[in-house]
Amino acid sequence: MSGPLANEEEKRASDFSSPPESLQEHSPYVLEPPLAKIPWYGYVWDSFSKPPEERRFLMKLDMTLLVFSVLGLIMRYIDQSNLNSAFVSGMKEDLNMYGLQLNYAQTCWTVGYVIGQVPTTMLLNRLSPHYVIFGLEFGWSILTLGTGFINNYHALYAIRFFVGVFESGYYPGLLFLIGSWYNKGELAKRSNIFQAATAGGTLIGGNLSGGIYSALNGVLGRPGWKWIFIIDAAISLPVAIGAFFFIPDLPSNIRPSWIFSARDIEIGKARMKAAGREGPKAGSFNLKFFLDIFKTWHIWVFTIAYSLYIFSQGPQQSMAFWLKYSGKNGNPGSVYTVPQINYYPSGIWTVQILSALGFAWLSDSVLKGRRWPPLIFVTVWHGIACAWLAGSPLYQTNRVPRWVAYYLTGVVNCTPGLLYAWCSEILRGSSEKRGIVMGTFNSVAFSFNAWLPLLLFKQTEQPRVLKGTIASAVAQIFLVGTFFAILYLSTRDEKAAARRAEGEGFAVGGSTGGGGEGEKRGLAA
Repeated sequence: MSGPLANEEEKRASDFSSPPESLQEHSPYVLEPPLAKIPWYGYVWDSFSKPPEERRFLMKLDMTLLVFSVLGLIMRYIDQSNLNSAFVSGMKEDLNMYGLQLNYAQTCWTVGYVIGQVPTTMLLNRLSPHYVIFGLEFGWSILTLGTGFINNYHALYAIRFFVGVFESGYYPGLLFLIGSWYNKGELAKRSNIFQAATAGGTLIGGNLSGGIYSALNGVLGRPGWKWIFIIDAAISLPVAIGAFFFIPDLPSNIRPSWIFSARDIEIGKARMKAAGREGPKAGSFNLKFFLDIFKTWHIWVFTIAYSLYIFSQGPQQSMAFWLKYSGKNGNPGSVYTVPQINYYPSGIWTVQILSALGFAWLSDSVLKGRRWPPLIFVTVWHGIACAWLAGSPLYQTNRVPRWVAYYLTGVVNCTPGLLYAWCSEILRGSSEKRGIVMGTFNSVAFSFNAWLPLLLFKQTEQPRVLKGTIASAVAQIFLVGTFFAILYLSTRDEKAAARRAEGEGFAVGGSTGGGGEGEKRGLAA
């Protein structure tokens, strides 16, 4: 081997006159001290600057947990976004959905989604995650297939409810798993690569729906919008089977397998011990546990923050309606085709992917694990974009400014990856509490989506939805306030823990092996 990686390994080898006993085969794995300065290639991808054994372990983890998490989330968002695609591709007319039926179908999904969140994250602390994740993916895939055979919107309501139940635990559950395996210098990148899959799924879903409609509309006497659901399910089922074999369990209870050896498991446990992450504890789900959760600030402030974020996504959904109705007002000659209506909003999700990856790299490396600066920046950005949409003419001759404003709303969608990473680090001492808090704030946030769109983002008021767009802009002001609250409260708690540890004669430090200054446990934010 030659190049910077080989030179770095030679440098590490020269630091020891002989291999430490802790690194001998079959011995407990001890992380090497972090480099005083991370080399440039460590900023490109963090595992490049890690010791060889840890680097190989991270490669296995990325190729299993990260890859199949991303594939599953892409399919979940294809299955979720295909409802709007189908609606503008003929479902509205075929199922007589001329009133608020689309809103009701979305509400049914949201109700199911809210109900299933917390129970699923609890299951991940008690059952093997690969069984749980497989069950969720298989369930929503079968239900998506069934949507291609319905003939009335009442059946649609029932199916969307159960789709929501099965999809409920996937997003917070996989972010919980990712937070259980990666340390502070790695977590934001993986979380936002996972988060970028939401945009990838929506992006692929819109283009896929347009292609399916064009190619299969009328085939076997079935309208194109029904084929959208059938083809989506056919793609989703193999991904579910792959998740069964490749999604790992938690570091505390994983067993050696054909992927992860006993040595890999030692490395994973050592890394999480250095990061202060605790595994599940027997008997922790009792009355005192739940009372203690509600006595602390974490569940309340994180829930407020995530609820404000979820609500503020509403204006993004209006672009497809704007394209569908543009030709009816102002510029009668500019009518968009059904494939164009599905294709053109893809720019929102492209912006999301680029911004999510960019801000994650910035947070993990340059900002040394700090999550709050990019969170505040994207929130202010989104507030400006929403105000722009609310104040600009709807059907002006020059459509470019409004088109750009819709695209710019995609930047705010890098918020969840950073926020979940921040939550994982703050609640690193309790696996159960981390799972409950993550499931709760995601569940409560979507519970607002069960009824707020009926007031502020009505199907019959699309694409203007002036009240909802203004409310989204205002919500960003409160969201910035909650981020500063999390920063203050977490820093206060870290300082208090440091004082207690110092008084007891223990050091609070410790690193996760390669994360640099941002890995020190005393650095809360």
